[in-house]
Amino acid sequence: MSYADITINDKSRIKSWLHKKRYAQALYALKEVPFNFNGSILDFGGGSGEFCKYLLKALPDSTPVLYEPTPSLRQEASVNLQKYRQVKIIAELGDSPFPVYDVIFCMEVFEHIVEEQYKVLFKQFLGLMDKNSLLVVSVPVEVYIPALAKGIFRMSRRYGSFDAKLKNVLKCTFGKPPAIRPRGEIENSLPYYYDHLGFDYRVFENELKKYFAITGSYGGPLAYMPACINFEKYYLCRR
Repeated sequence: MSYADITINDKSRIKSWLHKKRYAQALYALKEVPFNFNGSILDFGGGSGEFCKYLLKALPDSTPVLYEPTPSLRQEASVNLQKYRQVKIIAELGDSPFPVYDVIFCMEVFEHIVEEQYKVLFKQFLGLMDKNSLLVVSVPVEVYIPALAKGIFRMSRRYGSFDAKLKNVLKCTFGKPPAIRPRGEIENSLPYYYDHLGFDYRVFENELKKYFAITGSYGGPLAYMPACINFEKYYLCRR
């Protein structure tokens, strides 16, 4: 099953719509950027490359670079973006065509990354930024009301799985997610969390503040509403 099959092409119309909305919502971070912007944009951990299509529709003169270390996802992106020759796909940051980027997006990545790796990615971001660069990070909200809504959906699909157990869903709903999450490995042998449940954006935010100045934030899909009733939270960061 491809990444697209569990996101924008999911059989659930609601889930499919939310993922498409997530890509559009990310562009809200660039609302002040002019249409003729011709700078560099890095999609860090860009998966199937779908977001690059949204970038080029909004900013057709920009130069998107998709960094995806997982071979199967990178292959999916190559097929998905074969008509978008402006997009360069890289497997290693050392192959980056730019020393620094005007904008870096990292969306829905950190909920899968083990906590010990946070600082590794933060330092990679810093190495690709200068004082004018903008970093946009999005993470899911897996506590309070959003956790209950997501939990009900997951239980309707796969009741009994780690992220679809009533006990775990209720813990997250009350703001106390399980401390231990099952880990696996992805193709490049890195430790990996498959489930979103257990990720706590509040803990992540505290770590993010240690490395970056958070100059703004907003929710998704309701940009002007607080995170506690949104499914995602977006952070706008500077060095």
